[in-house]
Formats: sequence, structure tokens, C-alpha cells
Amino acid sequence: MNIILIALYIVFAVGGSTLIKYGGLSKIVSLFTIPFVNVQISIISLLGIICYGLSFLSYVLLLNKFDLSFISPVTVGAVYVLLMTTAVIVFGEQFTALKTVGCVLILAGIMMVVVSK
Repeated sequence: MNIILIALYIVFAVGGSTLIKYGGLSKIVSLFTIPFVNVQISIISLLGIICYGLSFLSYVLLLNKFDLSFISPVTVGAVYVLLMTTAVIVFGEQFTALKTVGCVLILAGIMMVVVSK
């Protein structure tokens, strides 16, 4: 059950960021505009915001079930690596050698934290 909660958090966090970015770039009609910052929110962006809310709730549950020194590096690292991958696949961003080294180091760090538990 705990691994499912971790996976849900990661999916919601990555999905939230991806949908918000995609909603901001797409030609979809906006539902409303946030005043003062002039940010237009489309239905896709709204789904991203909902995913962020769900990721927050699942993270609260994770914080209550795991040591902070374990769950924070594992989830944050996994989210960063998946977001970089999503940026390349969905948005066509460049995946440089330096980013590759960074991902490898993040994954190595996650493995060290998991193994030390």
C-alpha cells in the first residue's frame, strides 16, 4: 500500500506540472484569468492544479507514514527525473549531457537512500 501511495504522489506531482505547462502553451480557450498576474487558466491547467492538490494531500499522508529523511529525497528526486524526461518527450526540450549526469546522480542518490533504509 505504501508503494502505491508513493507512486500516486509522483504521478500527481509530475502530472500537475505537465498539465499546467501544457495548458499554458496550448491554444485552448481559457476558462478564466487570474487578476494581477494575468495568467490564463484553461481546462488543462485546471486539471493540473487539481493534480497538484491531490499530490499535496498524498504527500501529507506520506510524511505521516515515512521518515522525512527518507521520503523527501526519494519523492523529490523521482519527480525531478520524471519531469526532465517529460519535458523532453512532451515539450521537445533538449536533454543535454549535463542533464543526463544530473539525472544519474539523482538516481544514485535515491538508491543510496533506499538501500540505507
